[in-house]
Formats: sequence, structure tokens, C-alpha cells
Amino acid sequence: MRVIPLTVLAVLCAVPAFSQSLSPPPPPPGVEVPDWALPQSATHKQVPPPADFHRASVTAGGAIGQFEAQTDVGGPLAPGSASYDAAGKTYTINSAGYNIWYQRDEFHYLWKKMNGDVSLAASVNWPNLDDFHDRKVALVIRDSLDDDSRQIMAAQHGNGMVHISWRAEKTGQMTDVEYRSARQPRAGTAETGPQTFHPVRIGIEKKGDQFQLYVSWQGEPMHAEGEPVTFKTSGPFYVGVGFTSHLAATVLTAKVSDVVVENRAGSMR
Repeated sequence: MRVIPLTVLAVLCAVPAFSQSLSPPPPPPGVEVPDWALPQSATHKQVPPPADFHRASVTAGGAIGQFEAQTDVGGPLAPGSASYDAAGKTYTINSAGYNIWYQRDEFHYLWKKMNGDVSLAASVNWPNLDDFHDRKVALVIRDSLDDDSRQIMAAQHGNGMVHISWRAEKTGQMTDVEYRSARQPRAGTAETGPQTFHPVRIGIEKKGDQFQLYVSWQGEPMHAEGEPVTFKTSGPFYVGVGFTSHLAATVLTAKVSDVVVENRAGSMR
């Protein structure tokens, strides 16, 4: 189920439609992608994976920046990687993965184990603005590294959409509430070719069992967007930053900077 709040309809109507006409790139030669993970049309509609389909997640040891380790959740067909530039406070994340959606996920995830309240925020930058529009960076809080784990996340897509979404039960389907920011077309063209897009800063705050989406759309102070979501957690959970190209075997790149990950609520900035 997807919900678009009435409070953001005016924003949605004011945003120019993003082109969905470009076909996604094909998988690399020699890589066989299952039918359910292939784009079904030029608009990149997908079908859910088979109910019993899983791949093991693969974790690389060693800390990276503020995080304990990094994992290819759901074993994407092409392995991901990440690096951290301490001077620029920027993570570069490379990932394939068909989606973070339906009842299982495929994405590259930088994480740490935490308990209690959490403030998690980051600025999202796309090195190649015109890469596949459905790629997304997500700030994810999840029970485990299993591909079908319960989770809640704030995400920004390559087309500018921001949402808060959650999987309430292990192996369950995702629910989301969507918001949008403007992506401006190149002068004199439709929504193709080089474009300008103000980097959006997103955040998710855990305060007890209440999870709140935070956004800075155009550089203004971070502010709550929409209503909080109730999501039950128990025991230690994984907190971190993930990226999926939304293409099962094609690696794309995202840059995530000025990450805040603090073990308390009220630290959004």
C-alpha cells in the first residue's frame, strides 16, 4: 500500500513530471537476471520475487567511517562496495540490487548495532544525475541482515521522491508515505539530458516506538515531514545507510555526506 498525504498534494502538483521513457541499461554480459527482477516496461515496473526466494547476505568485516561493517543484503548479483573520505565526511557507495521493496531486499548497507533512541541523517548526492531514476539511498533501521527483515527507513530516489516506508513483519510487504522535491529540466528540453537537482538532506528519528521522517528540501533547517509512524522494535537493531541501483546486476554509485548517527532522539541536523 502506498499513501500520499493530502498535505503534500500541492507539492506533487507543482513538481514537473519526471521522464519515465528511458529504458534502463541491460545487465552485464554473462549475468543471468531472473525474470521477476527485470524491468517489465520502460517505466521499470517490477513484480514481486517468488514468495520462497532468498539469497544470503554477505558481510565484509572492518569499520568504515561511523559504521561497524558493510553488507550486501540479499546477495545482489553484482557485489557492492563502499569507501569513506574523512576529510570530506563523505561515503561513496557502489551497489547493484533489484530493490528495497516487496518482501525482500537487495542493497549495499553500512551499519552499526544500536539500542534505544536514534537520530540518523545524511545528505544525498548523485555523481551522475541521469543514472537510472529509481535508484535510492535509504537510512535504514532493521532487525537483522536477512533479506526479508522487518525494517523502517527514510529514502530518496534518483527522481527526487522522498519517502518513509516500513515492513511491519518479517517476509511482509512494504508500506510507504511519499513526498517529492523538484527536479528541474534543462532549459528548452523535456526531462532528459543534464539537469539540476538541489541535494536533499533526509533523516529518520526513533523515539521509543515512534519514527519520524525529517527533510531539508532546499537547505533550510531539518524539519519533521508528515506524521510519525509507530513501529515496534526489540533488542539490538541495525542502523545505517544503504543504496540500491534498482537494477539487479548493474552497479551504480551514490555519495552520502555529513552523516549523523547518534544514540538519542532530538539530534537531527
